[in-house]
Amino acid sequence: MPYTFKPTFFLSVFCLILFGVFLSLGVWQVNRVEEKELQQQVIDQRVKQPATVLNQTPTPDIQPHTKATVSGKYRVAEQFLLDNIIQAGKPGFYVITPFEIAETDDVILVNRGWIAQKRTRLDLPKITTILSNQTLQGTLSTPRSKPVILGSIDNPVSDTPPLWYYMDSEHFEKTVGYTVLPLILKLSPATNTTLDSQLIRQWPKFEAKTGMHIGYAIQWFVFALFVLMAFFGTSFKKNSIGSEHD
Repeated sequence: MPYTFKPTFFLSVFCLILFGVFLSLGVWQVNRVEEKELQQQVIDQRVKQPATVLNQTPTPDIQPHTKATVSGKYRVAEQFLLDNIIQAGKPGFYVITPFEIAETDDVILVNRGWIAQKRTRLDLPKITTILSNQTLQGTLSTPRSKPVILGSIDNPVSDTPPLWYYMDSEHFEKTVGYTVLPLILKLSPATNTTLDSQLIRQWPKFEAKTGMHIGYAIQWFVFALFVLMAFFGTSFKKNSIGSEHD
């Protein structure tokens, strides 16, 4: 035969590692597609369910992405603003206000909506609030996580309270001296009143984005194929004429 398969040890190990890594990344992206599709199905099912009444529902039974109604009153003294929230290209804040749930000892943080920033961050907007008992409608959600850009900043409260860099329920509980439910309530636009009509409630919807993961999976599988082709391409050696006569 004019060619002989003679891979070197180091080449074999190197290509095997690369092939394994690329193949594993491709499989991981395929699994992510399945996870996102399942998550989308769960969210779609929960959105169609009747609204949960928080005044009557035990804490362990509440689930994110479900509609909810709750009666009680706001605790305005502990209200804070989530900083650097961009909406329609404009900087602003989310207004987060604790809400005492009537007929229970529970308190839930309510995201009342977005309000635009004025000329400077320190010129804070004035938020009007109904202080009497009322009924709210919205969707339960997990708190907004710490942005990656904040890096090693561990204190969610900025140097200019009541501005907060990110949500941290544990820090909030230590600050105010009482516990809050693990989920927050994002108010629906239907809850809008004349007093808080200045707040915009255009919540981003969950998108599975499976196409992105499929693209990444194909990319990693192609890389694995290239490694395999390069390995075989460099491992086949052409026989010398002298060796053919032997």
